[in-house]
Amino acid sequence: MQFIRTSRLYALALIAALALTLAACGNANNTSTSGAEASEQPSQEASSGKIAIQDELGTVELDKAPEKIVVLEFSYADALVTLGVQPVGLADDDDPSLLMDEVKDKLGSYTSVGSRYEPNLEKISSLQPDLIIADTDHHKNVLDQLKAIAPTVVLNDHLADYNMALDNYMIIAKALGKEAEGQKRLEEHKATVEAEQQKIKETGYTILPAVVNPKGFFAQSDHSFAGSFLTSIGYDDPVKNEEAYPQLSLEQLSETNPEVIVLLPTEENTIVKEWESNPLWDKLDAVAGGKVLTAERRNWALSRGLIGSEHIIKDIAAQLGE
Repeated sequence: MQFIRTSRLYALALIAALALTLAACGNANNTSTSGAEASEQPSQEASSGKIAIQDELGTVELDKAPEKIVVLEFSYADALVTLGVQPVGLADDDDPSLLMDEVKDKLGSYTSVGSRYEPNLEKISSLQPDLIIADTDHHKNVLDQLKAIAPTVVLNDHLADYNMALDNYMIIAKALGKEAEGQKRLEEHKATVEAEQQKIKETGYTILPAVVNPKGFFAQSDHSFAGSFLTSIGYDDPVKNEEAYPQLSLEQLSETNPEVIVLLPTEENTIVKEWESNPLWDKLDAVAGGKVLTAERRNWALSRGLIGSEHIIKDIAAQLGE
């Protein structure tokens, strides 16, 4: 009898344990199902189509991906065309020839809103944009007026170095609702740079790009877009200046004595023509070594973006490569 009683108790315990196990499995399945359902639910921001962007001044909120965009720097036009977006307005200094050929070809028709330094606010307003992309330096005095016209994303473009320009690119891609496309194009850009680097066998020397006009020689230090891009691919900056675009006299240029100079002229006759008659010019290592090169300012200095930097490395590979 004792054995039968024990067996009965054991059976009851086994049944109870089995019931608890089944209940636990049921709860686990319920939890798993609800988790899956939760993961399938889009976020409130995604479902509403709203976009929040962090720019230089804080957070900019857009109700949806913008369709009518005004850009106030050449770099932003560079960014938009790589993302397949057509701006309705562009500050092109009333001179479309300042645009890179690739950008101009992809832009098609747009409305010029005047100078990058003093954009035409009335013309911008007439375009009824749903997004304006501005610069912290060039547009600091008209930001309030721009924001009164449309949501305005403010980026540090004019004083941006190469890495900052890449960050700006992804901010713009997010503002346009094209982060995935932006990331893909950024990866293509890095692959292009790496491929061109393979054509350059020697980079361990000093190279100085400079915008030159009749009044001065404006070096592009490693705090500038072009200068920092060159250091990122292995060249040295001879200027070592905290300013992005320090103006140098011939005597100061002689002190830095770069091994390569890349002139970015604004027009045919520049201050260099005057300097060429000075003995100091001939003593520069770049001059003595036959490495004073000329490149297009619009490609190297005006469009601080993916296409611009791809131009720079292709020029360097062509002139200093194999």
